[in-house]
Amino acid sequence: MDAAVRAPSVLNTQPWRFSFGDDLLEIWADPARQLTTADPEGRFMAISCGAAAYNALLGVRYVGHDAWVQAQPRPQTPFLAAVVHFGIRRPIAADDLARYDMISERHTNRGPYRDWRLPFSLVTRLEEAAEAEGGFIRVLTSSEVERVRHLVIEAEQAQEADEPLEKEMEPWIGTRDSADGIPVGALGPRSADSRAPVRDLDPHRHAGPRDVAIFEHRPTLAVLSTPGDGHKDWVRAGMALERVLLTAGQHGVAASFLNAPIEELTERGRLRSAAPGLDHPQMVLRLGYPRGEAVPTPRRSADQVM
Repeated sequence: MDAAVRAPSVLNTQPWRFSFGDDLLEIWADPARQLTTADPEGRFMAISCGAAAYNALLGVRYVGHDAWVQAQPRPQTPFLAAVVHFGIRRPIAADDLARYDMISERHTNRGPYRDWRLPFSLVTRLEEAAEAEGGFIRVLTSSEVERVRHLVIEAEQAQEADEPLEKEMEPWIGTRDSADGIPVGALGPRSADSRAPVRDLDPHRHAGPRDVAIFEHRPTLAVLSTPGDGHKDWVRAGMALERVLLTAGQHGVAASFLNAPIEELTERGRLRSAAPGLDHPQMVLRLGYPRGEAVPTPRRSADQVM
């Protein structure tokens, strides 16, 4: 459970509940924590639950059991996101152990990154990590990055004028003494350049003043996609996302998210036009070697999510 609740989630809403059965753990999406304006279909909620399922899988393997995941095993029960099945006793594989150890170290880093390219060998590892869980990740070319950067700016400007969205996000941003949401320190600095590849989650400054920083000039952006676009694909996208993040973290690479261009179906179509060859885009990631440490976000305890 400790591993599962450390998974990343949209605005750190932690939209999950867990239930133990005979030799299994069920991960349920919690509709009470769904962002119905930003995420009306529950896609980001399902991705969050998929990330929790992958961490739970590693947790079961860590204690010495084989384990596997069924994504959305009962389509007629859409809020049952995934089931982690426990198998025979078996020592954890070295690669799984390395990823498990990374769970407590991984944090979304919204600060500036160094202007360093990711090595080709690491990009290959990230591609393999995504494919192992049923997803695809593609690091964008320089020209694609510029096109996607423009989409991000346009989408965020539209969202800044969306009052219902602002009202929905406000309780989760700049939280204090809370077990969820994103505290002020974890928001990262504001960018000195409006074209920087970083999402400002508090454009209206409800959370108060923050430092200003110069972000990298040559960002590394990647898109995580899936071959389909149903609930099961979203859960698989979450599993692929977490495996990618843990693999990146093993090599000193951090990530933050630029999801404004894919929060609506029409915008996802524009993203496919900006970066041809994608199937169904699920997440836009900014990857890089951070200049500073990330501030961890809080988590609810195991008894609060059972």
